[in-house]
Amino acid sequence: MKNIIFIEGVSGVGKSTTVHKLSEKLRSLGYSTISYIEGDSDSPLDLFCVAYLDRLEYENLLVSYPIFSDTLSKNVIYKGEYILLRYQIEQTPLYSQELNERLHKFEFCYNPNNNIVTLSKFTEVFVNLWKQFAQSDAIEYDYAVFDASLVAHMTNDLIRNYNASKSELVNHIEKLLQTIHSLNPVIFYLSSEDVRERLIKARQSRGQTYPDDERINFWEKRKQMDLSVIPDLSVKSHIIDIKNDNWDLVISKIISQLEE
Repeated sequence: MKNIIFIEGVSGVGKSTTVHKLSEKLRSLGYSTISYIEGDSDSPLDLFCVAYLDRLEYENLLVSYPIFSDTLSKNVIYKGEYILLRYQIEQTPLYSQELNERLHKFEFCYNPNNNIVTLSKFTEVFVNLWKQFAQSDAIEYDYAVFDASLVAHMTNDLIRNYNASKSELVNHIEKLLQTIHSLNPVIFYLSSEDVRERLIKARQSRGQTYPDDERINFWEKRKQMDLSVIPDLSVKSHIIDIKNDNWDLVISKIISQLEE
């Protein structure tokens, strides 16, 4: 793999747009490229709506819900001393309401009911997931492009679930980077001077409610945290100004950096 590319930035800066346009451009240049946007159910690095179960709990599910045994086994993302099991894709439950509610009690990182693992275990789970990716067929591609899978997701989950400090964030992300060092990771951080304006514009285009001051303040602080964490990581990183929504220029800058 030439590079595993992480498109990062706060909400509303155009990460998904950039992933799509960059992937199209790389393919037009003759490179084999695989890409994932935030929340993709088939993303190898994203645990959206995934339950963390010990092996006994998983075996009990297979016995208690035999009608779903095949579907349960097909949605196992990781199987070792613990099980990572997907139970929902976007807004669509994969099982009965009863079973989905039961699995939601074991939600691993997206607004869990409680932190079912310690911070060190949380890191270990993601390290194992990323090691699995580094040994998969996906590394045969020239490029793998990920939306918010390194900094944005990790920062959100660690701060929300563990009130993690900057040093804890850096430590967690560094351990992930060590597992994919051979895949030449690189970060492109999309930045806008006016977080408020970008967030409002993005929510309007998505038909979402207007962000209140608390939400805007959260993302402004998140941006500052991101920009303080990234320089401490052992990975190439580039800050890309996205003013004026000039996506052709953004993609051109990224391609230029990749070719250096």
